[in-house]
Amino acid sequence: MKIPQGTFIETAEFVDGRVHAKRIIEGGYQMMSLPLPCAMSFTPTGIDPRRATLSGAVRARKAEIKMLNIDDVNLGTDFIGIGVPGENGSPTIVSKVATIKSERAPAKIAEGHNEVELVDSLLAHMKEGKNTLEVKEKKVKEVKKKPRDREIDFRKGASGILTWAEVVKGEISRPSLELLTPARELASSLEEGTTVTTLIIGKNVGDLAKELIAHGADEVIVVDDDRLEEYRILPFSETFAQVIKERNPEIALFAATTAGRELAPRIGVKTDSGVTADCTQLLIGEHLHRDKETKERIAYAPILESRRPTYGESKLATIIGFVCPQISTARAGTFAVPDRDDSREGKITPYTPTLDESEFVSEIIETVIGEGGMQGLFEADVIVAGGRGTTSDGMQMVKDLAEALKEQGVNAEWAASRVMVDEGVSEYARQIGQTGKTVRPKVYVAVGISGAVQHIAGMKESDTIVAINNNAKETIFANADFGIVGEYQDVMPELIDKVKGGFTFGLEK
Repeated sequence: MKIPQGTFIETAEFVDGRVHAKRIIEGGYQMMSLPLPCAMSFTPTGIDPRRATLSGAVRARKAEIKMLNIDDVNLGTDFIGIGVPGENGSPTIVSKVATIKSERAPAKIAEGHNEVELVDSLLAHMKEGKNTLEVKEKKVKEVKKKPRDREIDFRKGASGILTWAEVVKGEISRPSLELLTPARELASSLEEGTTVTTLIIGKNVGDLAKELIAHGADEVIVVDDDRLEEYRILPFSETFAQVIKERNPEIALFAATTAGRELAPRIGVKTDSGVTADCTQLLIGEHLHRDKETKERIAYAPILESRRPTYGESKLATIIGFVCPQISTARAGTFAVPDRDDSREGKITPYTPTLDESEFVSEIIETVIGEGGMQGLFEADVIVAGGRGTTSDGMQMVKDLAEALKEQGVNAEWAASRVMVDEGVSEYARQIGQTGKTVRPKVYVAVGISGAVQHIAGMKESDTIVAINNNAKETIFANADFGIVGEYQDVMPELIDKVKGGFTFGLEK
């Protein structure tokens, strides 16, 4: 609609004819002022559910529901249908869906008659090591290339991979560095000479270009503008659109942070591209399609296969697009940061976009970022997360355990499940799960967490998972390496004392 937008809004009010909104960002929040008209999306924590009343239910029975078709809304058929080159419809399609299977061995459950024995048993089990799965040798099947009549390169000259380096508090965010891992892998799967270019936008950000090259970028395009010191959706998306038009990349990658999740779709609209969100795998493959008229078997290649969990994290969907750039956002914490090599050489290119004053109609009033949050969770060696079972003290012992680990010299942070965020016990920046952060610490301690698939999605890549819950039947134990079945208020004080006495979950101090 070409109007300003605000996403992840928690609260909003009218002030002098404009909307003043509190926008949740990684590690804190941002106060912004939006003109009318504007589009806004709200976080679950910002909206109390509306409950049905008896009188409302009576009125609903008699209400007439007005139905609209595509002609009523002037949508037409250009945007309806299956997205296949040469046909109308979506620029992306779901090419296949696979079941996600857990590869974690059964947990070692602590044994004992009281909390002291249970915690001692946990320590003993962790010293012994986790259970391992019996790996059966699989017969390697010869993969035969499926027959095709012809192969089509749909890219129309597009080449190269473009990523975005998000700057937070004067530093490149960790998720942006993680992007360079799949970017380099994709480049190596494409034609020889395929380059990885990173766009960085901000104020005095030129010195950060060398860091991006050291981590894998071949070229860094630097947009240095005092007006762009802080991320703003309108000028940032317009800058990207201009760079894409000039460089014509075949793939564009963004981290699925609060900024990346809103920036990628807006760029997709500007470039008529499809966007696949929240990906955990990015590969180069091909798509086979049978032409309805000629009956030819056509292979579209090379094509980006963007894979993302769906159906409550039980399935892995592969989504492909036929318009370049093929745009995807990657879950933060899913990919490792590439090793830094300061001897790498690359190109640094200054760039000045043409930005109209209309791109600056939204204003940033204030930005507040704490010390923990995004970076702390992504870099922590141990994360202690609390769920519904920790409400009795407002997660205080969860925080105390993390603090005790810090006192022992361990890089530890505390986090929360979505229910604790919804209830206002924790800020959104510390939420782990499908709608929060994806983390991969060396040790993840899940306290009072049931183990819903949405939460498991955010922490299943942890090296070691320890579950503490009073219900032995909770799903969390099926996704853990070690477990204690016991009451929160009994087990946690004993575990905190053990940490203060030197126990660090097997990590070196």
